[in-house]
Parts: sequence; C-alpha cells; structure tokens
Amino acid sequence: MVRLTRSLLALSLATPLALVAFTGSTSAVPGVTPAPAAATSYGVDMGHSTLMFRCKHLGVSYQWGRFDAFSGSFTLAEKGAESKVEMVIDASSVNSNSKGRDDHLRGPDFFNVKEFPEITFSSKAVTGDGERYSIKGDLTFHGVTREVEMEVVKVGEADTRMGRRAGFEGRFKIDRTKFGVETYSDSLGTEVTMTFAIEGIAKDS
Repeated sequence: MVRLTRSLLALSLATPLALVAFTGSTSAVPGVTPAPAAATSYGVDMGHSTLMFRCKHLGVSYQWGRFDAFSGSFTLAEKGAESKVEMVIDASSVNSNSKGRDDHLRGPDFFNVKEFPEITFSSKAVTGDGERYSIKGDLTFHGVTREVEMEVVKVGEADTRMGRRAGFEGRFKIDRTKFGVETYSDSLGTEVTMTFAIEGIAKDS
C-alpha cells in the first residue's frame, strides 16, 4: 500500500511536467504561469518595402508618387502598449515618374526639402490582436507635427533563410493644407493618401 501511494504521488508530480514537454507550453498546466512572450524588434528592409502616396489631379484622376529612400524600425509585443513604430523618410527621394514634376515637388511650393529634408513618424499608441493594428502617432511633415491614425494588417511572419521577417500593409490620409502645403489646391487635391507595404527583418537575425 505504501509503495502504491508513493507511485501515485510520483505520477501526480510528473504529469504537469510531461504535459509541458508534450505541448511545448505551460499555459494548459494549472498553477504554472507561462513566461511572457518577448518583444521582437525589426528593422525595415527598404529593398522589400514600398511607400506611396496619391492625390487627385484636376478632380478626374489620381496622381501617384513614391519615396525611394526611407528607414525605420518597429517592435512587436504581445501587449500593444509595448509595441513601437518609427519611420524616417528622405523627402528629396520623391519620385512621381517625372523629373520636372519631382524637382517642383522638392521646391518651396511643396516639400521644400532644403528646409525640411525629412518626414518622420513616431507612434504613441498601438492596439491590435496580432493580425490587425490601429496605430496612432505623430507625423512631422513640412515642419508641422500632427497626430495621425492608421489601420495596419499583418501580411505574414516567419523564420526564413534571410532571417526572421514580418510584413505589414496599411494606409492613412492627411490634409496637406494642415501641414502648410496649400499651393495648387485648384488643380491638386488637398487630401493625400499614404499607402505602405513594409517588410522588416528581426534585429537579432
């Protein structure tokens, strides 16, 4: 009887550990608190990322453009409050597929890149469920900082032969006149939509 009691005690102690080994997780084991998931920080892979914008032209079509040079980082955490997004865009890298128009965009009528060489974004609040996120933050453009909000969808996340990677797509809109860019409002729309597809590589990859 004593031997049987000892065997049952040993089995009862071993079962939670065996369950952990089998499932690879402690979340299903009563009384065992799982370790919090570590946040992962990513640097933006510009070669596999795109940042575009559009506004209406003469009210009949959309004029598209993009920025060819930008950098940034983002941190993904289980708790949105621990997540963070930072972006820096080289305003002079604007590319609308027309040299003359791009030179005009770089000038004082629009981006005024000599005085304001960078466009930056820094998040203040990130909420989401791991697949869809709402990100609020400060956008600084043309020397003016205003809060914007964007909806972002995770496209995928995986360990690859090129390191651990995660990809996202999203968009947001601004009124350019509120950033001090009021020129040509009779022919160019004042509402500008920014669209982005960002692929990041884990910094510890």
